[in-house]
Parts: sequence; C-alpha cells; structure tokens
Amino acid sequence: MRRFWIAAITVVVCASATGVAFAQSKKAAKPTALIPFEQDRAKERGDRGMIRLNDDVARMSASRIIEMPVVDGRMGDHARLDNLELFFPYGSVVTATAEFHKYRPALLASSDNKVPEFNPDPHYDRIKTFDSQLGRVCATEAMNDGRRIEMRISPDRVMSVVHVLPAKYAGPTAQDNPSYKVVSGLEMRFLSFKEPEAERLYRMCQHPSATKVSSAK
Repeated sequence: MRRFWIAAITVVVCASATGVAFAQSKKAAKPTALIPFEQDRAKERGDRGMIRLNDDVARMSASRIIEMPVVDGRMGDHARLDNLELFFPYGSVVTATAEFHKYRPALLASSDNKVPEFNPDPHYDRIKTFDSQLGRVCATEAMNDGRRIEMRISPDRVMSVVHVLPAKYAGPTAQDNPSYKVVSGLEMRFLSFKEPEAERLYRMCQHPSATKVSSAK
C-alpha cells in the first residue's frame, strides 16, 4: 500500500511539472537557493537529497512525501514532507512552510502503559539558528492579538515571513515557548500570495532608518 501511494504521488508530481517543462526550458534559468534547514534534514536522514526553491518539483524524491493535501479545492500543487509543506503551482517549488513547536501532540495514556502528556520536539532547537539560517530580523509587526510577524532575508536572498504564535501544543513550559511558522520564498509574487503581509514587511526592510515595529489594526 505504501509503494502504491508513493507511486501515485510520483505520477501527480511529475504531471504537474510536465505541463510547464517546455516553457521553462525556453526561459533564462532562475536563481535557486536551498530551502531553510534542508542541510539539517538531509543530515538527519543520512542522505544528500535536498530541495531548492525554484527547482523543478520532479527532482524531489517521492519517498519524502507524506501527503498531497487539497488546498483551496486544488490537489497537485502542495506537498507535505515531515514538518515542511511545499507549494509548486507551475511545476517549480516557489514557497516552503515549516512549523516549529516546543511539544508534539500528546499521546493517550492507557491503563497499563503510562505515556507522558507531552512530548518535547527536538526540531524546536532549530529556532536558535534562525539568524544564521534565515537572516536577522529586518522588520517586525506586532499584532493586536499578541502575535508577532517578522521578515528575515538570508544572504542568498531567501525571504522568510516568521509568525511568532502562542504554543500550539501543551507542555510544562509551553507558555514560555511560542510556536513558529516560517514561510520562505525567493519571489515576492509567490511569497505575498501565501503571506499578504510580506510585501509591506519587505518595504520596511528597505528603509533602515524607518521605524521597524508597527501595530496592525
């Protein structure tokens, strides 16, 4: 069943890329950049397969795909890989979304096997490398509901919109450890499609002398 699912996914992914392959071949090659944290993921898996923004999605290993969800009524332009979701509307990977939570979803405890109500997620430690992986914060916007949105731009020009959110899963120190949602892309037209605040934050980054903190209404 697992092999059938991977094969089906491969067909869908390749089909989504085939329709634009010829058109892409006639255009100048677009700049590419590794998706943030891809080197860490490859090291954990013990292989060298890594995904780059603007790469043809057909190059992605189908074995990494967990699910191809229906988003906005469409199937075939999103793929979910562990804590990563890719968006490839025209056959190329244009945005990558990753989430970081201090704890994983709790497991139910049985009467004969006591399971903790919380499970620390080791991937949460990656938030300590945001500055090196994503670039330093160049614009911040504080929301009225207490959330915070940041724009970071890496040396290879990957733009990331980072949402700082209340902890999604419960745990002993959840209140002091927010969750993070990171949406990254190389082209503003795709990043702003996923994150409407991206262009406004980017403009703030272009004016170093301007106030970088605002309150959205």
